[in-house]
Amino acid sequence: MLHLECVTLTGRLHEVSLSLRGGEAVALIGPNGSGKSTLLGVMAGLLTPGAGRISLDKRPLGDYDWPSLAARRALLTQRVQPGLPMPVFELLTLGVASECVHAGLDTLMQTLELGPLLERDATTLSGGELQRVVIARTLLQVWPIENAGLLLLDEPLAGLDLHHQHALLGLLRHLTGQGMGVVLSIHDLNLALHWADRLLCLEQGRLCFDGEPEGLEPAVLERVFKIKTGRVEAAGRHWILPIG
Repeated sequence: MLHLECVTLTGRLHEVSLSLRGGEAVALIGPNGSGKSTLLGVMAGLLTPGAGRISLDKRPLGDYDWPSLAARRALLTQRVQPGLPMPVFELLTLGVASECVHAGLDTLMQTLELGPLLERDATTLSGGELQRVVIARTLLQVWPIENAGLLLLDEPLAGLDLHHQHALLGLLRHLTGQGMGVVLSIHDLNLALHWADRLLCLEQGRLCFDGEPEGLEPAVLERVFKIKTGRVEAAGRHWILPIG
């Protein structure tokens, strides 16, 4: 689906190489300033690396025009802009292909509980309500109809309450089951551990871990996050906890 080879952006990313596959749930972790947002921006084609190659579906990313690229990948940025002065139902569908709206809107309305918001002016929404609307619009952009696309989500759980966090993660899992690739940056290591098929960990712009969550060693976490951690088992799962 998406392939990066020795991608470098001076001072921000250093020789990052990886391949993303359709149907894969990928959690991107790392401390603040480690390059997570930059990497997602490069993957989306919004930032141009100074060196390296990026291809989407075996075609150089730079060869896509904007409409073609928008139909294949969607990016949720970390900074959600204030809502436009229009009803939420118009904001949700603005610029989104009608077939994607018809296919995905009902599911998104139910999962993210958007029904009570549809007729409200988007400028009156709370931060969490606006976050849910923008997430839904991002998902609609590449909602799987014939060919599954790629979702790049920069801290989508920020601003969501616990109920909506888990609802969103469940929906994203459903979409990967339909072949969609999903990469999300996240600070909650336990949610990352339990949700993802694969973890990517950045340290000062370098990819320092790429593998199954179970393979993430405490030594890597200590070096990257400057804290000792241990794992405990509870409710049939392993949990990462700080030590001391």
